[in-house]
Amino acid sequence: LLYTIKFEADISMYVAVLLAMVAGAYARLGDTQSPVTTEEAIESLIDQMDNTRIHDFIRDMTIFPRNTQSNWMKTKEQTVKDTFKSFGLDVITKKYNVIQCFPKSKDPSVTYLLGDGDKVIETYREDGDAQKRILPAFNAWSESGTVEGEPVYVNYARKMDFEKLEKKGVDLTKKIGIARYGKLYRGDKAKFAKQFGLAGLIIYMDAADYSPKGVTPMPDGPGLPDTGIQRGALKDADGDPSTYLYPSSKYAYHASEEEYKSLLPGIITMPISFRNALPLLRDIAGDEVFQSNDSNTNWQGAGSAEVPVYRYGPGFKADSNFKKLRISVNLEYKLVEIEDIFGVLKGSQEPDRWVMIGNHRDTWVYGAVDATTGLAVLNELGHGLKKLRETGWKPRRTIVFASWAAEEQGIIGSTEFVEDYITLLQEKMVAYVNVDVAASGNLNFSPAATPNFRPLLERATKRAGCSSVSDCKGATFYDQWKSTSNPTGDVPVLKTLGSGSDYASFIGSAGVSSIDLTVVGDYFTYHTEYDNIDYLSKYADPDMRATRSVAEVSATLIMELSCNRLVPLDANAYASFIVNTIDESSLKGDLTTQLIDLTLFDKVLDLLVKNAEEYENSRSRYENTKRSNAMDVRRFNDKMLVMERSFIVPQGLPERPHKRHMVFAPSLLDSYSGSIFPGLYDAVTTAKKSGTAADWNAVRKQLTIATWVVKAAARALASEAFPR
Repeated sequence: LLYTIKFEADISMYVAVLLAMVAGAYARLGDTQSPVTTEEAIESLIDQMDNTRIHDFIRDMTIFPRNTQSNWMKTKEQTVKDTFKSFGLDVITKKYNVIQCFPKSKDPSVTYLLGDGDKVIETYREDGDAQKRILPAFNAWSESGTVEGEPVYVNYARKMDFEKLEKKGVDLTKKIGIARYGKLYRGDKAKFAKQFGLAGLIIYMDAADYSPKGVTPMPDGPGLPDTGIQRGALKDADGDPSTYLYPSSKYAYHASEEEYKSLLPGIITMPISFRNALPLLRDIAGDEVFQSNDSNTNWQGAGSAEVPVYRYGPGFKADSNFKKLRISVNLEYKLVEIEDIFGVLKGSQEPDRWVMIGNHRDTWVYGAVDATTGLAVLNELGHGLKKLRETGWKPRRTIVFASWAAEEQGIIGSTEFVEDYITLLQEKMVAYVNVDVAASGNLNFSPAATPNFRPLLERATKRAGCSSVSDCKGATFYDQWKSTSNPTGDVPVLKTLGSGSDYASFIGSAGVSSIDLTVVGDYFTYHTEYDNIDYLSKYADPDMRATRSVAEVSATLIMELSCNRLVPLDANAYASFIVNTIDESSLKGDLTTQLIDLTLFDKVLDLLVKNAEEYENSRSRYENTKRSNAMDVRRFNDKMLVMERSFIVPQGLPERPHKRHMVFAPSLLDSYSGSIFPGLYDAVTTAKKSGTAADWNAVRKQLTIATWVVKAAARALASEAFPR
């Protein structure tokens, strides 16, 4: 009997201890009183922002070029670490060994015009001043080697441009294309040039696009001087091509160049200035190009007094001194160490849920606009957080500042991190906010995001000040956004995410809801020497008002995402965007004409809308601390995260396994722009063109995948414990 009593007493003690542990866990996850409300925290952050500090920070960061291997970059890496520490953030770094592409300094790339007297165009620096530490201009990941052939003018080197040339009977085989920058990602220009049989490609910045009529070139105006040369990467797949789909950690196997060549354009490509392109354009033979007031169909560029009209080619005119064109590109691939830098502010109640804001710190030359304006946003937020912490405030969830390496070489630093941390990101990451080019102008706010960000972004822009240098007359940033993007509509335009910056792997591989913030303008100096502090402060963003507006928007996003009890992303906005976009397209009509049954697809779309509405209608109950406990809140929030993850498919898109998000991915025609259900839409486009049964069966397969992921997203939002 005594033994039984003692046993029962011991059991009671163990149960009491266990209950205390559970209660403690709930308390840690539950709601604690903060000395500062979320609204007060946002106001404090915005009040701390300083336009003069923004200008001075950008000026000091852009004294010399910050390409990934420059000494100035190494100096500024330490500056970023010290700055994060000064804000009271825990500094963590991740190093990766990656392949990068650089020009050979002793064997520069050269363009030759061959004829009676060879003319040499040496692509080097805009002003030839080696003392400025500027790398020779090049297109990273171009094929190296020498190619010789006849020139042919290919306009913007879009697929439609090459198809027009073929329709006109212009022979493209083994020719060297002359293309102007603009309209689409330069890597797609190289891709299409290769597909249509060209042997090489030259890309230049035509004055019609970069210093148009009425715009004075720098230094007296914002236009690009005719010596300007745009650098930039060409490869399609993000990250280190030698460790495709896995991280470039110290233990990683690096594929040989022969093994990863399929991920590169595979064509000799070289950037030159408009000044050096004019002799080529003057002497190309063939019919005069099509001219139109429609910039989408017009082929004529600015030219000059000596070059009044452009011609298609191929070859040179009979009376030209030039007979052939030769390109010699000399690049080398190096295995180098890069470093991602993180500043971490641990959450007080949900430290295992992360809200991240990131920017890349590397530039092609000075990069005042791209991307030091974005880094200045992080700097402003850091100063505000430091002041807030002095009040005893802490975020509910963990805030992470990310400074990415090697974005310009092909979104390498962030991609390697996502590949390295993907399981943790899919478990813990709430959202990612990207600020690359915060301001290339001061008027047109042009955000891109997953649709669940819309209500939060609208609130944030209504808190932020107008960025225009003209009199705002009391208008908010929201008013400006709507009036410039959709003046006659109900809501401002929120673009879909494509690629081209560090959000790409977060949304495309990990399924993390993401947003990219930018104010755009006529960014004539993109990726050239002339993107410097003078250009930014005189023309792109006078008084730093646009950069500050983006910082103010970022303050609301980061504070609400990290501090609100419920994650402030909206399921209704996501579901309605998907349904409305499909209904407004020709997709259903195209499928119906082929007698493809859409019954199940329509059914799961309806289910997604229904479950999203029920999810949002239950929000008020979980906002009430008396009606829900901490675990209820965790379950509610996790449904939103799992919904986004549901659109991820392990095998990825056809021929693009690194793009795994089935709803949002870059367009096949332009990697910068986004596309909805790209696998399905691409398959329909191919099938309509070919008409073959095999291609229409591929459409049926993609419809199956689309139905599958939409149903998975609907299940994620369902109220049932185990949804059907």
